[in-house]
Amino acid sequence: MRSVTCFALVALASGSFYACASGDDAGSAGYDDAEAPDGAGPVAEAGAPDGTTAAHDSGTASGYDSGGVADSGSPDTAATLADTGATTADSGTSSGLDASDAGPLAVAVAAGDRHTCAIRTSGTVACWGANEAGQLGDGTTTASPWPVNVQGVAGAVQIAAGWAHTCALIQGGTVMCWGHGANGDLGNGASVQSTTAVAVTGLTDATAIGADGYHACALRTGGAVVCWGFGQDGELGNGAMMDSNVPVPVTGITRAIALGVGSGQDCAVLQDSSVTCWGDDQYGGLGNGTTGPNSAVPVAVVGAMRAAALAGGLVGECALAMGGTVSCWGYGPDGELGNGASSSASSPVAVTGVSGAQRLGAGWYHTCAIAADGGVQCWGMGTSGQLGNGNTASSALPVRVLGLAGATQVTGGQSHTCALAGGQVWCWGDQTNGALGNGVSSGTAAAPVQVQQLF
Repeated sequence: MRSVTCFALVALASGSFYACASGDDAGSAGYDDAEAPDGAGPVAEAGAPDGTTAAHDSGTASGYDSGGVADSGSPDTAATLADTGATTADSGTSSGLDASDAGPLAVAVAAGDRHTCAIRTSGTVACWGANEAGQLGDGTTTASPWPVNVQGVAGAVQIAAGWAHTCALIQGGTVMCWGHGANGDLGNGASVQSTTAVAVTGLTDATAIGADGYHACALRTGGAVVCWGFGQDGELGNGAMMDSNVPVPVTGITRAIALGVGSGQDCAVLQDSSVTCWGDDQYGGLGNGTTGPNSAVPVAVVGAMRAAALAGGLVGECALAMGGTVSCWGYGPDGELGNGASSSASSPVAVTGVSGAQRLGAGWYHTCAIAADGGVQCWGMGTSGQLGNGNTASSALPVRVLGLAGATQVTGGQSHTCALAGGQVWCWGDQTNGALGNGVSSGTAAAPVQVQQLF
Protein backbone atom coordinates (compact mmCIF):
# COMPACT_ATOMS: atom_id res chain seq x y z
CA MET A 1 0.00 0.00 0.00
CA ARG A 2 1.38 2.11 0.36
CA SER A 3 1.84 4.35 1.40
CA VAL A 4 -0.54 6.05 1.94
CA THR A 5 -1.43 7.21 2.87
CA CYS A 6 -4.16 10.44 3.15
CA PHE A 7 -6.12 12.70 5.74
CA ALA A 8 -5.09 15.00 8.49
CA LEU A 9 -7.19 17.44 10.43
CA VAL A 10 -4.75 19.88 11.98
CA ALA A 11 -5.98 22.70 14.19
CA LEU A 12 -4.14 25.85 13.24
CA ALA A 13 -3.75 29.11 15.09
CA SER A 14 -5.94 30.78 12.48
CA GLY A 15 -8.85 28.53 13.41
CA SER A 16 -8.81 26.79 10.05
CA PHE A 17 -8.38 23.06 9.63
CA TYR A 18 -6.36 21.22 7.03
CA ALA A 19 -6.23 17.52 6.38
CA CYS A 20 -3.38 15.90 4.52
CA ALA A 21 -2.33 12.36 3.88
CA SER A 22 0.11 9.66 2.12
CA GLY A 23 0.72 7.20 0.49
CA ASP A 24 0.39 6.24 1.46
CA ASP A 25 -1.62 6.90 0.78
CA ALA A 26 -3.57 9.87 0.41
CA GLY A 27 -4.31 13.44 1.24
CA SER A 28 -7.06 15.63 2.42
CA ALA A 29 -8.29 19.10 1.96
CA GLY A 30 -8.42 22.16 4.13
CA TYR A 31 -11.69 23.68 5.19
CA ASP A 32 -12.62 26.66 7.28
CA ASP A 33 -14.62 26.86 10.50
CA ALA A 34 -17.87 27.30 8.67
CA GLU A 35 -17.44 23.93 6.98
CA ALA A 36 -15.64 21.89 9.61
CA PRO A 37 -17.66 19.10 11.24
CA ASP A 38 -18.18 19.42 14.96
CA GLY A 39 -15.51 17.79 17.07
CA ALA A 40 -12.89 17.70 14.34
CA GLY A 41 -9.49 16.95 15.71
CA PRO A 42 -7.92 13.61 14.76
CA VAL A 43 -5.38 13.39 12.00
CA ALA A 44 -4.71 10.50 9.64
CA GLU A 45 -2.30 9.73 6.85
CA ALA A 46 -2.13 7.27 4.11
CA GLY A 47 0.47 6.13 1.69
CA ALA A 48 0.54 5.27 0.74
CA PRO A 49 1.45 7.34 2.55
CA ASP A 50 -0.66 9.28 3.81
CA GLY A 51 -1.08 8.29 3.25
CA THR A 52 -2.55 10.04 2.96
CA THR A 53 -3.82 11.57 2.57
CA ALA A 54 -2.97 10.07 2.68
CA ALA A 55 -5.42 11.41 3.61
CA HIS A 56 -1.38 8.57 2.66
CA ASP A 57 -1.54 8.34 3.10
CA SER A 58 -0.02 4.59 0.91
CA GLY A 59 0.59 7.64 0.23
CA THR A 60 1.56 10.18 3.18
CA ALA A 61 1.98 13.93 3.46
CA SER A 62 2.51 17.05 5.51
CA GLY A 63 -0.06 19.65 6.46
CA TYR A 64 0.24 23.31 5.62
CA ASP A 65 -1.36 26.43 6.99
CA SER A 66 -3.53 28.92 5.14
CA GLY A 67 -0.43 30.66 3.88
CA GLY A 68 0.91 27.47 2.35
CA VAL A 69 3.74 27.08 4.86
CA ALA A 70 4.93 23.55 5.48
CA ASP A 71 3.95 22.29 8.91
CA SER A 72 5.26 19.18 10.62
CA GLY A 73 2.04 18.90 12.59
CA SER A 74 3.68 19.51 15.97
CA PRO A 75 6.36 22.20 15.73
CA ASP A 76 6.68 22.63 19.48
CA THR A 77 7.18 18.97 20.35
CA ALA A 78 10.76 17.93 21.03
CA ALA A 79 9.87 14.32 20.28
CA THR A 80 12.52 11.62 20.39
CA LEU A 81 12.69 7.88 20.62
CA ALA A 82 12.67 6.75 24.21
CA ASP A 83 15.91 5.08 25.27
CA THR A 84 14.82 1.47 25.39
CA GLY A 85 18.27 0.17 24.55
CA ALA A 86 16.70 -2.11 21.95
CA THR A 87 18.76 -2.93 18.89
CA THR A 88 18.09 -4.99 15.82
CA ALA A 89 20.56 -7.59 14.74
CA ASP A 90 20.21 -6.83 11.06
CA SER A 91 20.44 -3.04 11.24
CA GLY A 92 23.01 -2.62 13.99
CA THR A 93 21.25 0.61 14.89
CA SER A 94 19.77 1.39 18.28
CA SER A 95 16.08 2.25 18.48
CA GLY A 96 16.78 4.22 21.66
CA LEU A 97 18.75 7.03 20.01
CA ASP A 98 17.90 10.60 20.91
CA ALA A 99 17.46 12.72 17.77
CA SER A 100 16.91 16.01 19.54
CA ASP A 101 20.52 17.14 19.18
CA ALA A 102 20.29 17.11 15.39
CA GLY A 103 17.28 19.46 15.33
CA PRO A 104 14.30 19.10 13.00
CA LEU A 105 15.22 18.00 9.48
CA ALA A 106 11.91 16.84 8.00
CA VAL A 107 8.28 17.97 8.00
CA ALA A 108 6.69 15.03 6.17
CA VAL A 109 7.40 11.45 5.10
CA ALA A 110 5.78 9.04 2.63
CA ALA A 111 6.51 5.35 2.13
CA GLY A 112 6.11 3.73 -1.27
CA ASP A 113 6.38 0.06 -2.14
CA ARG A 114 10.11 -0.27 -1.43
CA HIS A 115 11.16 3.37 -1.24
CA THR A 116 10.57 6.32 1.06
CA CYS A 117 10.64 10.10 0.60
CA ALA A 118 10.66 13.04 3.01
CA ILE A 119 10.17 16.78 2.74
CA ARG A 120 12.96 18.70 4.44
CA THR A 121 12.31 21.86 6.44
CA SER A 122 13.64 23.78 3.41
CA GLY A 123 10.83 22.43 1.17
CA THR A 124 13.21 20.25 -0.84
CA VAL A 125 12.67 16.49 -1.05
CA ALA A 126 14.97 13.54 -0.36
CA CYS A 127 14.24 9.89 -1.20
CA TRP A 128 15.88 6.52 -0.53
CA GLY A 129 15.36 2.84 -1.30
CA ALA A 130 14.42 1.09 -4.54
CA ASN A 131 14.80 3.08 -7.75
CA GLU A 132 14.22 0.79 -10.73
CA ALA A 133 11.76 3.26 -12.27
CA GLY A 134 13.35 6.49 -11.09
CA GLN A 135 11.09 6.86 -8.05
CA LEU A 136 13.92 8.51 -6.08
CA GLY A 137 13.90 11.41 -8.53
CA ASP A 138 17.65 11.90 -8.59
CA GLY A 139 18.08 11.41 -12.34
CA THR A 140 19.17 7.76 -12.02
CA THR A 141 17.68 4.31 -11.62
CA THR A 142 20.18 3.28 -8.95
CA ALA A 143 18.86 2.22 -5.55
CA SER A 144 20.20 4.07 -2.52
CA PRO A 145 20.18 3.10 1.18
CA TRP A 146 20.85 6.76 1.99
CA PRO A 147 18.70 9.82 1.18
CA VAL A 148 19.38 11.39 -2.24
CA ASN A 149 18.13 14.74 -3.51
CA VAL A 150 15.10 14.89 -5.79
CA GLN A 151 15.99 17.11 -8.73
CA GLY A 152 13.89 20.13 -9.62
CA VAL A 153 11.53 20.15 -6.62
CA ALA A 154 11.32 23.14 -4.27
CA GLY A 155 8.56 24.51 -2.09
CA ALA A 156 7.04 21.07 -1.45
CA VAL A 157 4.31 21.00 1.20
CA GLN A 158 3.04 17.44 0.84
CA ILE A 159 4.51 14.15 -0.36
CA ALA A 160 2.83 10.93 -1.53
CA ALA A 161 4.35 7.68 -2.81
CA GLY A 162 2.98 4.85 -4.93
CA TRP A 163 4.54 1.52 -5.79
CA ALA A 164 7.26 3.02 -7.98
CA HIS A 165 6.35 6.68 -8.38
CA THR A 166 6.28 9.69 -6.11
CA CYS A 167 4.36 12.97 -6.19
CA ALA A 168 4.81 16.26 -4.35
CA LEU A 169 2.30 19.03 -3.81
CA ILE A 170 4.02 22.36 -4.38
CA GLN A 171 3.10 25.54 -2.54
CA GLY A 172 0.50 27.28 -4.68
CA GLY A 173 -1.34 24.14 -5.81
CA THR A 174 0.71 22.53 -8.58
CA VAL A 175 1.85 18.88 -8.40
CA MET A 176 5.11 17.29 -9.55
CA CYS A 177 5.61 13.53 -10.02
CA TRP A 178 8.51 11.22 -10.94
CA GLY A 179 9.22 7.52 -11.39
CA HIS A 180 7.09 4.83 -13.05
CA GLY A 181 4.87 6.22 -15.78
CA ALA A 182 3.79 3.35 -18.03
CA ASN A 183 0.18 3.63 -16.82
CA GLY A 184 0.13 7.41 -16.85
CA ASP A 185 1.20 7.50 -13.18
CA LEU A 186 2.92 10.88 -13.59
CA GLY A 187 -0.13 12.66 -14.98
CA ASN A 188 1.86 14.67 -17.50
CA GLY A 189 0.18 13.43 -20.67
CA ALA A 190 2.82 10.78 -21.33
CA SER A 191 3.04 7.10 -20.44
CA VAL A 192 6.76 6.74 -19.84
CA GLN A 193 8.84 6.87 -16.69
CA SER A 194 10.86 9.90 -15.64
CA THR A 195 13.83 9.90 -13.28
CA THR A 196 13.26 13.60 -12.54
CA ALA A 197 10.13 15.49 -11.56
CA VAL A 198 7.56 16.50 -14.19
CA ALA A 199 4.47 18.66 -13.76
CA VAL A 200 1.02 17.08 -13.63
CA THR A 201 -1.01 18.50 -16.51
CA GLY A 202 -3.63 21.17 -15.78
CA LEU A 203 -3.50 20.90 -11.99
CA THR A 204 -2.95 24.28 -10.36
CA ASP A 205 -5.37 24.29 -7.42
CA ALA A 206 -4.57 21.08 -5.54
CA THR A 207 -4.93 21.22 -1.77
CA ALA A 208 -3.89 17.62 -1.00
CA ILE A 209 -2.60 14.54 -2.80
CA GLY A 210 -2.42 10.78 -2.37
CA ALA A 211 -0.70 8.01 -4.32
CA ASP A 212 -0.62 4.23 -4.28
CA GLY A 213 -0.26 1.41 -6.75
CA TYR A 214 0.32 2.97 -10.16
CA HIS A 215 -2.04 5.93 -9.78
CA ALA A 216 -2.50 9.13 -7.79
CA CYS A 217 -5.33 11.48 -6.82
CA ALA A 218 -5.61 15.11 -5.79
CA LEU A 219 -8.18 17.11 -3.87
CA ARG A 220 -8.89 20.44 -5.52
CA THR A 221 -9.99 23.76 -4.09
CA GLY A 222 -13.72 23.50 -3.50
CA GLY A 223 -13.71 19.76 -2.83
CA ALA A 224 -13.60 18.12 -6.28
CA VAL A 225 -11.28 15.12 -6.73
CA VAL A 226 -9.19 14.16 -9.77
CA CYS A 227 -7.16 10.99 -10.35
CA TRP A 228 -4.68 9.76 -12.96
CA GLY A 229 -2.70 6.63 -13.82
CA PHE A 230 -3.81 2.99 -13.61
CA GLY A 231 -7.59 2.71 -13.76
CA GLN A 232 -8.39 -0.79 -14.99
CA ASP A 233 -10.24 -1.69 -11.78
CA GLY A 234 -12.04 1.65 -11.59
CA GLU A 235 -9.39 3.40 -9.44
CA LEU A 236 -9.83 6.72 -11.25
CA GLY A 237 -13.52 6.95 -10.38
CA ASN A 238 -14.57 8.54 -13.66
CA GLY A 239 -16.85 5.75 -14.84
CA ALA A 240 -14.24 4.06 -17.04
CA MET A 241 -12.12 0.97 -16.47
CA MET A 242 -9.05 2.33 -18.21
CA ASP A 243 -5.82 4.23 -17.55
CA SER A 244 -5.41 7.97 -18.01
CA ASN A 245 -2.14 9.89 -18.27
CA VAL A 246 -3.83 13.17 -17.35
CA PRO A 247 -6.08 13.95 -14.36
CA VAL A 248 -9.75 13.02 -14.77
CA PRO A 249 -12.54 14.09 -12.39
CA VAL A 250 -14.02 11.54 -10.02
CA THR A 251 -17.73 11.32 -10.82
CA GLY A 252 -20.13 13.08 -8.47
CA ILE A 253 -17.67 14.32 -5.83
CA THR A 254 -17.80 18.06 -5.30
CA ARG A 255 -17.35 18.58 -1.54
CA ALA A 256 -14.71 16.13 -0.35
CA ILE A 257 -12.60 17.08 2.68
CA ALA A 258 -10.17 14.14 2.83
CA LEU A 259 -8.78 11.32 0.68
CA GLY A 260 -7.59 7.79 1.37
CA VAL A 261 -5.75 6.49 -1.69
CA GLY A 262 -5.09 2.74 -1.71
CA SER A 263 -3.56 0.46 -4.28
CA GLY A 264 -6.82 -0.96 -5.58
CA GLN A 265 -9.42 1.40 -4.18
CA ASP A 266 -9.71 5.05 -3.28
CA CYS A 267 -12.02 6.71 -0.77
CA ALA A 268 -13.06 10.23 0.19
CA VAL A 269 -14.54 11.78 3.30
CA LEU A 270 -17.37 14.10 2.32
CA GLN A 271 -18.38 17.31 4.05
CA ASP A 272 -21.05 15.49 6.08
CA SER A 273 -18.35 13.08 7.38
CA SER A 274 -19.68 10.15 5.36
CA VAL A 275 -17.29 8.08 3.23
CA THR A 276 -17.51 7.07 -0.41
CA CYS A 277 -15.17 4.69 -2.26
CA TRP A 278 -14.47 3.47 -5.79
CA GLY A 279 -12.28 0.84 -7.48
CA ASP A 280 -11.46 -2.77 -6.54
CA ASP A 281 -14.10 -4.54 -4.44
CA GLN A 282 -12.79 -8.11 -4.60
CA TYR A 283 -12.38 -8.32 -0.82
CA GLY A 284 -14.94 -5.70 0.19
CA GLY A 285 -12.54 -2.78 -0.09
CA LEU A 286 -15.34 -0.38 -1.04
CA GLY A 287 -17.05 -0.92 2.32
CA ASN A 288 -20.54 -1.01 0.84
CA GLY A 289 -21.49 -4.45 2.16
CA THR A 290 -20.61 -6.40 -0.99
CA THR A 291 -17.57 -8.18 -2.42
CA GLY A 292 -17.83 -7.14 -6.04
CA PRO A 293 -18.22 -6.12 -8.69
CA ASN A 294 -15.60 -3.39 -8.90
CA SER A 295 -17.00 0.10 -9.27
CA ALA A 296 -15.64 2.87 -11.50
CA VAL A 297 -17.83 5.43 -9.73
CA PRO A 298 -18.07 6.20 -6.00
CA VAL A 299 -20.34 4.10 -3.78
CA ALA A 300 -21.30 4.88 -0.19
CA VAL A 301 -19.57 3.09 2.68
CA VAL A 302 -22.21 1.66 5.02
CA GLY A 303 -22.48 2.87 8.60
CA ALA A 304 -22.41 6.32 10.21
CA MET A 305 -18.84 6.61 11.52
CA ARG A 306 -18.40 10.40 11.27
CA ALA A 307 -15.03 9.98 9.63
CA ALA A 308 -12.30 12.59 9.93
CA ALA A 309 -9.60 10.91 7.85
CA LEU A 310 -8.68 7.78 5.87
CA ALA A 311 -5.76 5.48 5.12
CA GLY A 312 -5.78 3.15 2.11
CA GLY A 313 -4.05 -0.22 1.87
CA LEU A 314 -3.58 -2.73 -0.92
CA VAL A 315 -7.19 -3.90 -1.00
CA GLY A 316 -8.66 -2.36 2.13
CA GLU A 317 -9.24 0.91 3.90
CA CYS A 318 -9.30 2.31 7.44
CA ALA A 319 -11.12 5.37 8.74
CA LEU A 320 -10.38 7.56 11.74
CA ALA A 321 -13.55 8.77 13.42
CA MET A 322 -13.97 12.19 15.01
CA GLY A 323 -13.72 10.67 18.47
CA GLY A 324 -10.41 8.92 17.77
CA THR A 325 -11.65 5.39 17.18
CA VAL A 326 -10.68 3.48 14.04
CA SER A 327 -12.68 1.22 11.72
CA CYS A 328 -11.38 -0.88 8.83
CA TRP A 329 -12.82 -2.90 5.96
CA GLY A 330 -11.60 -5.05 3.08
CA TYR A 331 -8.86 -7.68 3.09
CA GLY A 332 -8.19 -9.21 6.51
CA PRO A 333 -6.56 -12.71 6.49
CA ASP A 334 -3.39 -11.41 8.19
CA GLY A 335 -5.22 -9.34 10.77
CA GLU A 336 -5.35 -6.20 8.62
CA LEU A 337 -8.68 -5.13 10.14
CA GLY A 338 -7.34 -5.07 13.69
CA ASN A 339 -10.43 -6.62 15.24
CA GLY A 340 -8.84 -9.85 16.43
CA ALA A 341 -10.08 -11.83 13.43
CA SER A 342 -8.31 -13.15 10.34
CA SER A 343 -11.07 -12.67 7.80
CA SER A 344 -12.09 -9.99 5.33
CA ALA A 345 -15.07 -7.67 5.85
CA SER A 346 -17.17 -5.81 3.28
CA SER A 347 -18.33 -3.23 5.80
CA PRO A 348 -16.46 -1.34 8.55
CA VAL A 349 -15.44 -3.20 11.72
CA ALA A 350 -14.01 -1.52 14.81
CA VAL A 351 -10.29 -1.88 15.52
CA THR A 352 -9.91 -3.32 19.02
CA GLY A 353 -8.29 -1.24 21.75
CA VAL A 354 -7.67 1.96 19.79
CA SER A 355 -9.12 5.18 21.20
CA GLY A 356 -8.00 8.76 21.07
CA ALA A 357 -6.06 8.11 17.86
CA GLN A 358 -4.65 11.20 16.15
CA ARG A 359 -3.43 9.93 12.77
CA LEU A 360 -3.40 6.85 10.56
CA GLY A 361 -0.95 5.41 8.07
CA ALA A 362 -1.37 2.25 6.00
CA GLY A 363 0.97 -0.11 4.21
CA TRP A 364 0.12 -3.00 1.89
CA TYR A 365 -1.14 -5.35 4.57
CA HIS A 366 -0.78 -3.38 7.79
CA THR A 367 -2.02 -0.15 9.35
CA CYS A 368 -0.72 2.05 12.15
CA ALA A 369 -2.30 4.69 14.37
CA ILE A 370 -0.68 7.47 16.38
CA ALA A 371 -2.07 7.58 19.91
CA ALA A 372 -2.78 10.75 21.85
CA ASP A 373 0.55 10.37 23.68
CA GLY A 374 2.52 10.21 20.42
CA GLY A 375 3.14 6.49 20.63
CA VAL A 376 2.31 4.27 17.65
CA GLN A 377 0.23 1.09 17.43
CA CYS A 378 0.25 -1.19 14.38
CA TRP A 379 -1.67 -4.28 13.29
CA GLY A 380 -1.80 -6.72 10.38
CA MET A 381 1.07 -8.46 8.60
CA GLY A 382 4.34 -8.33 10.48
CA THR A 383 6.54 -10.90 8.75
CA SER A 384 9.22 -8.32 7.92
CA GLY A 385 9.05 -6.49 11.24
CA GLN A 386 6.78 -3.78 9.85
CA LEU A 387 4.71 -3.69 13.06
CA GLY A 388 7.79 -2.43 14.91
CA ASN A 389 7.21 -4.40 18.12
CA GLY A 390 10.49 -6.28 18.08
CA ASN A 391 9.45 -9.45 16.26
CA THR A 392 8.28 -10.67 12.86
CA ALA A 393 4.87 -12.06 13.80
CA SER A 394 1.64 -10.79 12.32
CA SER A 395 -1.02 -9.51 14.70
CA ALA A 396 -4.79 -9.21 14.36
CA LEU A 397 -4.76 -6.79 17.30
CA PRO A 398 -2.82 -3.51 17.64
CA VAL A 399 0.70 -3.81 19.11
CA ARG A 400 2.90 -1.00 20.36
CA VAL A 401 5.91 0.09 18.31
CA LEU A 402 9.00 -0.16 20.49
CA GLY A 403 10.49 3.03 21.85
CA LEU A 404 8.72 5.49 19.58
CA ALA A 405 7.35 8.61 21.28
CA GLY A 406 6.15 11.98 20.09
CA ALA A 407 5.23 10.78 16.60
CA THR A 408 3.34 13.26 14.44
CA GLN A 409 3.03 11.20 11.25
CA VAL A 410 3.14 7.53 10.26
CA THR A 411 3.22 5.92 6.80
CA GLY A 412 3.50 2.39 5.45
CA GLY A 413 5.00 0.71 2.38
CA GLN A 414 4.84 -2.86 1.14
CA SER A 415 6.69 -4.28 4.15
CA HIS A 416 8.13 -1.28 5.96
CA THR A 417 6.84 1.60 8.04
CA CYS A 418 8.19 5.08 8.79
CA ALA A 419 7.24 7.80 11.28
CA LEU A 420 8.07 11.44 11.81
CA ALA A 421 9.03 12.36 15.38
CA GLY A 422 10.73 15.53 16.48
CA GLY A 423 11.57 16.47 12.91
CA GLN A 424 13.47 13.20 12.42
CA VAL A 425 12.40 10.16 10.39
CA TRP A 426 12.43 6.67 11.89
CA CYS A 427 11.72 3.50 9.90
CA TRP A 428 11.34 -0.22 10.56
CA GLY A 429 10.60 -3.42 8.64
CA ASP A 430 12.07 -4.70 5.38
CA GLN A 431 15.44 -3.12 4.59
CA THR A 432 15.70 -4.52 1.04
CA ASN A 433 16.93 -1.88 -1.39
CA GLY A 434 17.64 0.46 1.51
CA ALA A 435 14.02 1.44 2.20
CA LEU A 436 14.81 2.36 5.84
CA GLY A 437 17.43 4.95 4.88
CA ASN A 438 20.02 3.79 7.42
CA GLY A 439 22.65 2.58 4.96
CA VAL A 440 21.54 -1.07 5.11
CA SER A 441 20.16 -2.87 2.03
CA SER A 442 19.26 -6.32 3.35
CA GLY A 443 17.54 -8.01 6.26
CA THR A 444 14.88 -6.58 8.52
CA ALA A 445 14.66 -4.19 11.45
CA ALA A 446 11.83 -5.09 13.81
CA ALA A 447 12.15 -1.84 15.78
CA PRO A 448 12.66 1.77 14.63
CA VAL A 449 16.01 2.90 13.20
CA GLN A 450 16.86 6.48 12.39
CA VAL A 451 17.16 7.64 8.78
CA GLN A 452 20.69 8.94 8.28
CA GLN A 453 22.12 11.79 6.21
CA LEU A 454 18.75 13.47 5.71
CA PHE A 455 20.29 16.95 5.87
